[in-house]
Amino acid sequence: MKKFFFKLKKLLNPTTAVCAAAGLVTIVLYLLFGNPSTKGESALFLFSIFLCLTVLGVIAVYIFSDKYTGGSFAEKVSDPTYALLTNIDQPVLVCREDGHILWINKYFYRLSGNKDITGQNTSLFFAPQPALLCDGEHFSQGVSAQLGKRSFNVRGYRMKAGEKQVCITIWQDETELANWKKKYEEDAPMLAYVVIDNLDEILRFAEGNYRTVASMIDEVMQQWAKENKGVIKEYDRDKYLFVFHASALAKMVEEKFDILDRIREVRVGENNIPVTVSIGIGNVSGDLEERAAASVSAMEIALQRGGDQAVVKSEKSVDAYGGKTKTVQKKTKVRARVVATELMDMICTSDNVLIMGHKYADFDAFGACIGISHLCAVCGVDFNIVSNLKDPNLQKCFQKAHGIPTIRKDTFIDAAEAQDRLRTNTLLIIVDVNNPQQFEAPDLAANAARIVCIDHHRKTGEFAIQPKITYIEPSASSACELVSDMLEQSVPAGTLHKDEAELMLAGIVLDTKKYEINTGTKTFGAAQYLKGEGADPGNVQQLFITNFEDYRREAGFGAKVTVYKERYAISVNENSDNDPANRVAAAKAADRLLSVEGVEASFAVVQVGDATRISGRSNGKINVQLILERMGGGGRFDAAAAELKTAVLTEALNRLKQSIDGYEEELEQSELVKAPENSKD
Repeated sequence: MKKFFFKLKKLLNPTTAVCAAAGLVTIVLYLLFGNPSTKGESALFLFSIFLCLTVLGVIAVYIFSDKYTGGSFAEKVSDPTYALLTNIDQPVLVCREDGHILWINKYFYRLSGNKDITGQNTSLFFAPQPALLCDGEHFSQGVSAQLGKRSFNVRGYRMKAGEKQVCITIWQDETELANWKKKYEEDAPMLAYVVIDNLDEILRFAEGNYRTVASMIDEVMQQWAKENKGVIKEYDRDKYLFVFHASALAKMVEEKFDILDRIREVRVGENNIPVTVSIGIGNVSGDLEERAAASVSAMEIALQRGGDQAVVKSEKSVDAYGGKTKTVQKKTKVRARVVATELMDMICTSDNVLIMGHKYADFDAFGACIGISHLCAVCGVDFNIVSNLKDPNLQKCFQKAHGIPTIRKDTFIDAAEAQDRLRTNTLLIIVDVNNPQQFEAPDLAANAARIVCIDHHRKTGEFAIQPKITYIEPSASSACELVSDMLEQSVPAGTLHKDEAELMLAGIVLDTKKYEINTGTKTFGAAQYLKGEGADPGNVQQLFITNFEDYRREAGFGAKVTVYKERYAISVNENSDNDPANRVAAAKAADRLLSVEGVEASFAVVQVGDATRISGRSNGKINVQLILERMGGGGRFDAAAAELKTAVLTEALNRLKQSIDGYEEELEQSELVKAPENSKD
């Protein structure tokens, strides 16, 4: 129909229209003065009818052809312009500013498969409105579009056709350039750093020597490199550099880095202890130096998350794969001594120090803050501890802390006052948390220029500002254990106040569940050090006494408990009063559920204000951190938590079950070889 009107209109010129008008005048005169009874006049009458129909046809053609062809673009531009646009060896499309296609040239018609697309919209090819191509945000760069099997860059220009403005889009063929660009991106060299996790610690209690184990690992590594058409070389003891093409990364991701499972099959000693590795890959643009730096950063994240995983760091995200085995605890205190020295140097050169833990602080976060404050006092630098002064769970801690000589009346401040005390040379020390969303004062961290992070939870992401010191050790039982090691290595014995030691010991007792989990040589060593500094376990136990109201809150979780997939216990408190104290009750309820036979992981769900809190615990066989990370939470292998921005419990439960399903599917996709529990020697 469109072609018919367009061609017919081209046949009709102004002379035809004049003739039709003359016929109309003849009809009018005949009707007024003619006599249809005579033969001649009858013929004239029929001829007049024909002329009248012609007039109507001309009107219809012009109306409908304007509708379908946009007023005949060909008639509204000069002949040279029309000839140029028609015969140019380049696709040309003319449209209105709203994208309505008015005309295409021969080249475009041929590439589109001889299809007439006039009357349709340019959204078939690209998203922006043509008006934006002509003088908007896409004018300088154009937009990409596909036509047939070719790739084009489309640019728009305004033009007057008659009295109307139209957009002429010129299509520049960039198929060859796109192919070369794709090949360049696929062939671009990428670097991966591979580190054998804790091999020295494993070899301490397993028979065998490094070279024997390393050769077994090297054999698996070389096979993996060959499969991905890359080259891998050991550049230092238990460290490898893997060079490969960027196109191989998609294959590794699709296979979820099955090299982690293959390495885990390498066993050491008579106890068949599995070896694990960590992999860091920087998937960023730039030169090799920039890619290498990103790979080093990714490796650090993998190690800070506990090892046995691969981390791919891009400009937009950090993706982790693996991390299904428990971290083997380290026995050396060398790193604690190095970090303590660096930290004290930074404290001494600071104007003041702000110390904070995570929101809804527990004994571990509070005790670690107290330990760091002792370092500040030794250095003679003013310090403050940022906390929620109204938190009912910390009132006993506040009372005990005020018995410490170095703690002033104004030592504990809230987030608002901390902002007022933040200066250019202020040092912000964050303990027991590395997820910015869980900081006691996230805005404080965002505004601080100098940050130190000390934590035992697996790393969940990166800071907006890179910390000067990052001491994240997932194998540690608690933040208080890490700080105790630092104090032992940096201050003289007998200098800790009794209340300082007891608050820190309370943190260790809390996170180890009275030394039942996550305990190793360093854990008991830290506890022994604190007891040597005057900590009384009896006084520590007084901090854990539960009042009747807290007991009632904990009992509320026992009313509704379900078992999911035979090994996950989920407890819900549907009758909570939205009190923040329910967070602590939820954590205790999750702990208690682990004592039920057959339960390998437990979750306690409760509504707190406008959010839903989920506390997760594990007996060491299931990584609850990976489960709750899918819901925006974090923690460590056997203890984690998440807070959802919804007050609907059923929605939170559905998301929890979906997250468990996703975790189970990943386990099924690869043969998981479980690592031994932490050494308890």
